[in-house]
Amino acid sequence: MQLSSLFQWCPSVLPLYGLSATTTIAEEDSSKRKTWLFLLILVAAFSMVYYFLIFNRALIELKLETDTRTVLKVYWPDQQGRYSEKQSAQLLIKPRVKDYTIRTTDISGLDHLRLDPSENKIANISLHRIAVRQIGFPLFELRKHSDFATHLKVVANVDVVTSVPEGGIRLHINHVDPQLKLMLPKMKRQIPWLLVLEHGLGILGLAIGCLVVSRIFSGGLEFIPILAVFVFALIIVMASISAFNTHPDESVHVAAGSYYITHNLPPKVGDPAFANTYSVYGVSRLNSGEIYYLLAGKFLRLISPLHLQAYMGMRTFNVLLFFILLLASSKVGFRPFLLPLLISPQIWYLFSYADSEVLSLSLTLLGAWQLAAHNSPLNRLLRDEPEKFIWLTPLHIGLLLGLLLLQKQNFYFLYVFFFCYFFWRLWLAPPTWSKRTIVRFIAIILIGGLFFSIVKTTDAWVNDFKKGELELAAREQYAEQMYKPSTELAKKHPYLQLRDRGKTLRQMLNIDRWGENSFRTAFGVYGYTQYSAPFAYYDYVRFVGMLLILVLAITLLRAGLPGLSLLGLAIAWSLFFLAGLIHHAWTVDFQAQGRYLLPMVPMFAMLYYHCQRILSKPFFYSLFFLLFLLSVYNFVFIGLHDIGKSLI
Repeated sequence: MQLSSLFQWCPSVLPLYGLSATTTIAEEDSSKRKTWLFLLILVAAFSMVYYFLIFNRALIELKLETDTRTVLKVYWPDQQGRYSEKQSAQLLIKPRVKDYTIRTTDISGLDHLRLDPSENKIANISLHRIAVRQIGFPLFELRKHSDFATHLKVVANVDVVTSVPEGGIRLHINHVDPQLKLMLPKMKRQIPWLLVLEHGLGILGLAIGCLVVSRIFSGGLEFIPILAVFVFALIIVMASISAFNTHPDESVHVAAGSYYITHNLPPKVGDPAFANTYSVYGVSRLNSGEIYYLLAGKFLRLISPLHLQAYMGMRTFNVLLFFILLLASSKVGFRPFLLPLLISPQIWYLFSYADSEVLSLSLTLLGAWQLAAHNSPLNRLLRDEPEKFIWLTPLHIGLLLGLLLLQKQNFYFLYVFFFCYFFWRLWLAPPTWSKRTIVRFIAIILIGGLFFSIVKTTDAWVNDFKKGELELAAREQYAEQMYKPSTELAKKHPYLQLRDRGKTLRQMLNIDRWGENSFRTAFGVYGYTQYSAPFAYYDYVRFVGMLLILVLAITLLRAGLPGLSLLGLAIAWSLFFLAGLIHHAWTVDFQAQGRYLLPMVPMFAMLYYHCQRILSKPFFYSLFFLLFLLSVYNFVFIGLHDIGKSLI
């Protein structure tokens, strides 16, 4: 294989080898033929989804009242009559919401379903209506008390069952694992072919619509800043209407940022004058080493004439970070790095309140752009291209490097990927190593290292070069009892040091569901995790997201050795990163929070950048648009609707 053929897939190195990016007449004819193939595949894919998720699934409609926010589960038996989590569906029920729907399994051949009305919580639940629907079967419905008495049997751990005057029954649950059995009548299936035909026409229309949308997208990347402007508006709304401290740890973030309004150096660890900045863990954000709080504090000082409350000022700082990324998308080369921000409402949510993750995310996206984009200042410097004010390039890239080294610790995993990727690029597109190039490259490292060293040395000097000892003492002084290092293990918070408590890794993953909880909180959970979407939403996101990643992976595999090596690097790093998070959750603190997965966003952006020219556009952009619509639904109808509102 010729060397040039290895680079045809890669837009960042295409100009280096004189390869044309224009489309030939033969390629246009091939594209037209592929359009019909794509349409057929989309119809087949949507038909399979329809069959397995709608046609061959029963829909249970519930009308109930509960005094406790809890999880209701529906189980169906296997051929041996056994129950398992794999054969179950779950539903979040909460006070003031009465109507619910949940999809289960095909009820053909089943004589009962098992209902667990409350997962490990004391609750009083009134069931007013249960209806089971599936295409081809008659409606099975319980409304009257006599219906419930005949078809709903208590299996275990339900204390009291009484009738409700308006119909239905009331359950009092005071035990773990309550169980009810819903007896199903024998029903014969008669398929309504006219309805199925209507659904088939709808599937065809959806496939054509996705194809049309993907064609619009494939004309260029102009849609990315357009959608980002829409997201920017949603972020402003959330930042404006949500009440203070309805978001995770916002009060301690604001306290830490407010400190730097009048200070330039960090306080000594344990200083009682700043006890309000310490969390329940006995840790202050002021001692985290992140530069976010210094920058946010100076921003608060800058806008002090506006007389905004501190929390609103810090929210404004985060909103401006998204606006800066939006402005950067005026450069066509940066737009691919903005696309991953549009597929998760959790990212939008982080930009709407006071937290430090968004600065780390913004800077690492800029770092990813510098490394990957063909026309980035770093890559122009490595090619030794002539440029006005070339001396500014090492300065601002060096400052970016220094800032990157002063971010949240979980982003240090990403820097391992950056380091390996840099050598991958050197292998594919060796730079022009002139004397000037080497001097400028060394200058970048020295400037970044000097900036980082000054900040870290100052912090160490303030703490008499014994910061570790002071932090341990501060944890003992300020942490709540169950989080103190000296507290015996049995009295600590139950999610600390799971391995030392005898819990296996398999138990943590399967019972405590670290992966599932991390996934959900990465795609739309608000407040202190109390506001979340129906479980079906996360199932849809998981399905579409996996297909999106699959399209990227297949594209890389088609790219030959460069693509295969980059895919291998991405997979290896992802496994390394996830292993680190899982080990920390198991041995230190069980933190199943999606924000810890943010370092994967810049990596995804870099993969997309390299794949964008040879992607299967109808598939990729159809999936992307579906994810975007799901994200908008979640942010508007869950986040903005449920979040605690400001009284102002």
